[in-house]
Amino acid sequence: MPEPADGPRRRPSRRYGGIDAEARMAARREQLLRAGFELFGTRGVLSTGVKDICRAAGLTDRYFYESFAGTRELFVTVFDAVVAELFEAVAAAVAAEPAAGDRKLRAGIGTFLEALAADRRKLRIVFAEPASAQAEGHMRESLRRFAALVAETARRARPDAAPAATVEVYSHAVVGMLQQVITEKQEGHLTLPMTDLVEHCTALAAAGLRALYAGEMTENRD
Repeated sequence: MPEPADGPRRRPSRRYGGIDAEARMAARREQLLRAGFELFGTRGVLSTGVKDICRAAGLTDRYFYESFAGTRELFVTVFDAVVAELFEAVAAAVAAEPAAGDRKLRAGIGTFLEALAADRRKLRIVFAEPASAQAEGHMRESLRRFAALVAETARRARPDAAPAATVEVYSHAVVGMLQQVITEKQEGHLTLPMTDLVEHCTALAAAGLRALYAGEMTENRD
C-alpha cells in the first residue's frame, strides 16, 4: 500500500547478512530508481506500470510501495535526479571556463547538448515525458534554473549592460532554443554533427549577448 503522508512506516531495524533494515531499504529504492530511469527513458511513463518497474528491479510490489506512492512519484524523483546531474555538469563547465562571454556560453551549451545527445533516455525524461506524468511543473522549474544560469553568466560579464527584464527574456530564449534544437537533432530532423550544432547555437546565443550589451534589445521600442 502507499506510504502514509508523513513518510515510510518505521520498522524495527534488523540485520540480515550484516546489513540493517534501513540500508536494505535504501538499496531497494536505488534499484527502483535505476529501473525507472531505464523504462521511463525507453518506453515512457504511460507504458510503464508498477509491475514493470518491479520486474526490471527484481523486486515485488510491496517493496515499491515502501518507497513510492506510484509511478508518478517515482518519475518525478528520477526526473529531479537527471536534471540535478545535468545542471551540475553545465554549471561546472561554465565555472571552469576562465574567459567570459562567448567561451562561457560555448562551455555551457556544449555540455548541455552533448549530455542529452549522449543518452536519449535523459532527453526523453527531461523533455518528452513530464506531460505524460503530469509533471510539467517540474520541467518548467528545471528550465527556469537553466535560464537563471544563462542570465547569471550574462550579468557577470557586464553587470550593468542591460535591464534585468531584458536579460531574463534573453536567458529564456536561449534555453528554449537549446530545448528545440536538441529535440530536433535526436528525432533526426537536424543532421548537423554535434560539434557544428554547438557552434551554431553558441553563435546565436553570443549574437544575442552582444546585442544585449550594445543596448540594441531595448532601443527603438516606441
